[in-house]
Amino acid sequence: MTLAEDGIIPAFLSPGDPVAVLSPSGPVDPRRLEAGLEYLRRHGHEPLMGANVLARHGYLAGPDEVRGGDFNDILALDAPRAILMSRGGYGLTRILDRIDIEWLRRRPRLLLGYSDMTALAMALQRRGPYLVHYGPSVSELGEPGAFDERSLWDALYGRSSSIEHTFRASDVLRPGKGAGLVLGGCLSLLVSLLGTPHDPDYRGAILFWEEINEEPYRIDRMLTQLRNAGKLDHLRGMVIGSLTGCEPREGRPSLTVKDVVLELGQVAAFPIVWNFRAGHVPGKRTILLGVEGALNTSLRRLVYRIPGHRRPRQRLT
Repeated sequence: MTLAEDGIIPAFLSPGDPVAVLSPSGPVDPRRLEAGLEYLRRHGHEPLMGANVLARHGYLAGPDEVRGGDFNDILALDAPRAILMSRGGYGLTRILDRIDIEWLRRRPRLLLGYSDMTALAMALQRRGPYLVHYGPSVSELGEPGAFDERSLWDALYGRSSSIEHTFRASDVLRPGKGAGLVLGGCLSLLVSLLGTPHDPDYRGAILFWEEINEEPYRIDRMLTQLRNAGKLDHLRGMVIGSLTGCEPREGRPSLTVKDVVLELGQVAAFPIVWNFRAGHVPGKRTILLGVEGALNTSLRRLVYRIPGHRRPRQRLT
């Protein structure tokens, strides 16, 4: 672990490190999970499975006490340097009060997942910055083209103290530059945390968000709720990831999501970029939350600088 003045940076993975796999949200397909586990083994990381990783309880991967218990059981172990989510779905918000977040902050682990993992990623930021990897779930690792491999392993191995993501000039919706802590995740999860003890301060942040299967008026409603809650008043930037299945319904009068964001940009005081390849999209990049980022639309890049970065250990032979 590195405890820099900017927050907690868990130790990066090194070759041969075991990793834990948990299902804190929805139930995972066993065949897709096994394909992902085999991918991890081929890359030299033996998965340590949560006791109830294949449990099912309706749309949940087991009852709340089971999912929360699995998480805390893994936290009590010394071996796994990272905790990987088997899939997204729904359910993490239900167990935030069961997960020992303070223990996780005292003994940090790398966290990898997206979508429903937004809830845990944001709850961790509520107590101070904590590096989280927003990238593919284990059930996607065995699917060619589901994610950007270089982006994933560069991030998990901490191969550089600076990570750069570029974007096209056509994806700039409001020009400018800004620097701040990168926060965010799935938009509907961000909204679900408003008014709860797990909602962090957005002031001075670069907000990343993405979404799936929400019509434009629903995206509008969620962004409006964030705006009415004051969450957009002091941002330094906004990066919009994939918006898969968020087109207007055919035959209905509607704005597009781009229209909604452009209207927001007319009253915003920060740069806005969209079509960033992260979230619910094939070829997704693994991005970082909980560390400082610098967004510059003239240079067309988002750059992360990892404080207190140290090169990963080499495996002993």
